[in-house]
Amino acid sequence: MFHSHIPYCRKSGMWPFGEEWLYEAMLGSYIPFLDVLRSIPCRDKSKQRESHSKSSISVTIGVTPILLDQLDDDHMRKGFIKWMQTRIKRAEEDRKRFKRAGDKALESLAALYCDEYRDALRTFCNDYAGDIVSALAELQRQGVVEIITSAATHGYLPLLKEDTSIRAQLAVGCESHEMRFGRPSRGIWLPECAYRPGLEEYLEVLGIEYFFLDRHAIEGGAPIGVSSAGKTREVRASDAVFGEGNRGTTYKPYLVDRSNVVCMGRNEQVTTQVWSSWLGYPGDGLYREFHRKDNVTGLQYWRVTGREVDPGKKEVYDREEASLRAKEHAAHFIGFIHELISDWNETTGEHGLIVAPYDTELFGHWWYEGVLWLGETLKGLADSSTVSVCAAGEFLHTHPPVGPIKVPESSWGRGGRHEVWLNDETAWMWDMIHAAEARIKRLAALSPVTEDDDLLELLKIQSLREFLLLTSSDWPFLVTEKQAQDYGAKRFREHAERFDRLMDYAEAILEEGELEVSEDEIIGYLSYVNELDNPFPHLRFSILNRQDHEEPEQEAVSQE
Repeated sequence: MFHSHIPYCRKSGMWPFGEEWLYEAMLGSYIPFLDVLRSIPCRDKSKQRESHSKSSISVTIGVTPILLDQLDDDHMRKGFIKWMQTRIKRAEEDRKRFKRAGDKALESLAALYCDEYRDALRTFCNDYAGDIVSALAELQRQGVVEIITSAATHGYLPLLKEDTSIRAQLAVGCESHEMRFGRPSRGIWLPECAYRPGLEEYLEVLGIEYFFLDRHAIEGGAPIGVSSAGKTREVRASDAVFGEGNRGTTYKPYLVDRSNVVCMGRNEQVTTQVWSSWLGYPGDGLYREFHRKDNVTGLQYWRVTGREVDPGKKEVYDREEASLRAKEHAAHFIGFIHELISDWNETTGEHGLIVAPYDTELFGHWWYEGVLWLGETLKGLADSSTVSVCAAGEFLHTHPPVGPIKVPESSWGRGGRHEVWLNDETAWMWDMIHAAEARIKRLAALSPVTEDDDLLELLKIQSLREFLLLTSSDWPFLVTEKQAQDYGAKRFREHAERFDRLMDYAEAILEEGELEVSEDEIIGYLSYVNELDNPFPHLRFSILNRQDHEEPEQEAVSQE
């Protein structure tokens, strides 16, 4: 299961934070990831007969609606091409600089980057016609991937107070997905695997069949967190522990409580093995170091060397050695999977499920050799007689869930609950979010349900757009993790200010109050904001009033 998400960064800066986030992910992860998936023999039966393929591989890939909109945006497409051209120029400059210095190792690596970047740009423009979303859709038609949705802007659902806010995040996410891919999403990646009891009711109303949870939400016990030093450690979270009579296993899917929605828990062992830079593969000394960059062009020429090695003392990266190590790690992982399945089968005599979820951006971007590792792993597992790699929906079709099971409030964040997103440094953000929730819910209750293209309706739609952007989980995450603390707070305040001003205008018009500005000024500000923030082009404000489905029996979910 690959979860793909980049926060909304369109026209919100470039470097070190902004559009470059997406461009780096496209270059390092999305384009090579598509290349790997396209190399998997087609699942279509007629095409399989033509190619004599025996492959049974399919994977699940979640793409957040806000990422889909950015990938399908002309401004971002043109920006990526321009950014790539600059990247190629930098690599060429490095090659010449290293040649003048007589450093053959760095010169050779810079030349490899030149070729790699040119190939990626050519692939993007020619093979994919600048359209990564359509390339994904084609892989889904072939049966190689099952694409699932997420909340519209990756909103952190358990901390939202209003039912209208939760339904809007989920309903916009589902509608956006269906419009992109021509079919409803069967599953959903709940942002940060964050769950609270009752969310399954909203999912069932929207036709969602399954979602994913962290290990401790299914099996109980203490969740695994990551310290600031990157060392994996246990973190107690007593309210994320099952009672003895309700303990489950991640080797099985379960119905959630009284619903028909299925939950599946991530296998912690396979996740740690691949994800952790401290315990897993990415921390190997031969792999490329992510954090040390050339002080002239910003390109990466060094290897990890050792976890405790000072950045200035890192050794030069060797692509051939790293590639060999990636293949060794792929073989190890294949053996590890077979060992886990064998142990489960011998112990229980039952069919076993292993859910291996990762951020797509891990492969290639964060872990440079990860795409090669992934390709080798899928290739090796395709030949297995005991392990099948399949998408979640396909698995549930052949292996129905057991249950039901009650699931506690939880996430896959540090501590197993919400502390990464709600803490002393971010509490002010949630005060503002909750005030915005109440305000937009009141507007939805007071205003008539129309789709007229008048000024009030346009203000309401853009207000909802800003509200969805405001409630993204990315802003409190950036503040907490101090990766881009000032940027995260700045972006949050910008969306809050735009939301408040648009709402002021909408409320004044609706209540026939006295406007302090002219209609021309309102239209001018609305156009300005829409130029900056224009995701979900078919957004309807009426989605706050009704989700085009029957309402769940219990609309509100307890915060306790």
